Amino acid sequence: MKSDINLTLNKLISYALDNLLLDALDETYTLNRLASACGFSSPVRDEDADYGDATLETLLAELAAAAPKVDATVIADILFPMPRTVNYYFSAKLARDVKKGVDFLFDLYAHGYKNLSQSPALTKNGYACYYGDAEIPMRAATLNVGEELVYTPRVLGNHIAALENRDIMSNDVLSRQAAYVSAYGGAIAVKSGDNAEYACCDEIALASAPVKKQISNGTVKISLLDYPAPALAFNGIAKNAVVREAGKAIKAAAQADYACTVAAAAKDGVTFYIVFADGLKPNEFIKCNGSALDVCGVVKTVNCLPLLSVLEKGTALNNELAEFRPIYDKIGGVKLGDKAKAELCGALVDMYIPLLKAAATATEEQVAALVEPKQ
Repeated sequence: MKSDINLTLNKLISYALDNLLLDALDETYTLNRLASACGFSSPVRDEDADYGDATLETLLAELAAAAPKVDATVIADILFPMPRTVNYYFSAKLARDVKKGVDFLFDLYAHGYKNLSQSPALTKNGYACYYGDAEIPMRAATLNVGEELVYTPRVLGNHIAALENRDIMSNDVLSRQAAYVSAYGGAIAVKSGDNAEYACCDEIALASAPVKKQISNGTVKISLLDYPAPALAFNGIAKNAVVREAGKAIKAAAQADYACTVAAAAKDGVTFYIVFADGLKPNEFIKCNGSALDVCGVVKTVNCLPLLSVLEKGTALNNELAEFRPIYDKIGGVKLGDKAKAELCGALVDMYIPLLKAAATATEEQVAALVEPKQ
C-alpha cells in the first residue's frame, strides 16, 4: 500500500510539473506536503514516475483508492500554483491577447477543478439553477490583476468567476471587464453602492427578458424590461456613452433611495442592466443570499440532484427524500428524461419569481420616471 501511495504521489508531481506550473525547485517540498496530507510519512521522489494519459481526475481517484481518507480539495490546493505564479504568466498573456489570458486561467483553474465537484443540472431560461455546493479551495483560485481587479475562477456548472473592484465607474473599469466577459459571452453583475463584487456567467435571465416599453431610441437605447422586478436596459456601441447614461440612472436611483443591482453584458456593443431589487429572502428550496446574481436570475437551490434522479428514473419518492415532497407534488409526480428537468426547472422558477417580486425597491412607473425625457 505504501508503494502504491508513493507511486501515485510521484505521478501527481510529474503531472503538476507538466500541467500546473509546478517549479522543479518545489517538487520535493510539494511531495512532502502531499504525503503529509495522506498520512504517509516516508515519501521518496521518483523522477521516472509516468502518469501517461491520466488526467487529474483519474490520478485523484487513484490516490483515493490508495488513501481512502484523503481530501481531494486539500490535495488540489497543494498541487495548484500560488496566485503570484499564475499572475505572472497571466499578466504576460493578457498583455498580448485578452482571450488567451482568460483561457489560460480557465484551463489551469476551472478545468482543473471541475472534476472535484458534481456537475450541476442547469436551467435553460436563466432564472434558476440547481446543484449542491462545490468546495473549491479559494486560496489557489484568487488572483490580483493589477491594483484594482481580483479574479477568482470557480466552477459551478457554467464558467462563473468573481471580479472585485471598489468603484464601477472609475478608470474605465467597464472596458477591462467587458473584455473578460466577451471572451465567454457572459455578463457581469454588481450590487450598486456596495464594495463592488462582480460575477460573470454564461446565462443571465436579463439577456432574454422582452422589452416592455422603449423609453429612448437614441445613441443609447433605454428600455423598460418585462421582468419580475422593475429593470432597465441601456444598450449602445459606444461603451462610454452607455456607462454615462447608466451612471445617471444609478445616481438618480440613489437620490430616490431605490436600491438597485447593475449587470453588464458585452454582446452587440455593451448593455447595462439595472434591476431595482435587493435583499432576496430564501425559501425552503431557493438559497438566495443577497448577491448580485440573485436578482439577475442566477441563483442556488438546495441540492436537487437526488430528486432529479428520482424524477428521471420514474421511481416513487422514498422516505429519505421526504423533504422534497412539496416540490415533488407540485411537479405532479415522476417524469422521464428531459421532461423531468424541464418540470423541475419550471417549479423552481415558479418559487423564485415571487421572491424577486417581493424584493423590488420601486415600481415600474417610478423606475421609468428616472430616465424618461423631462417635458
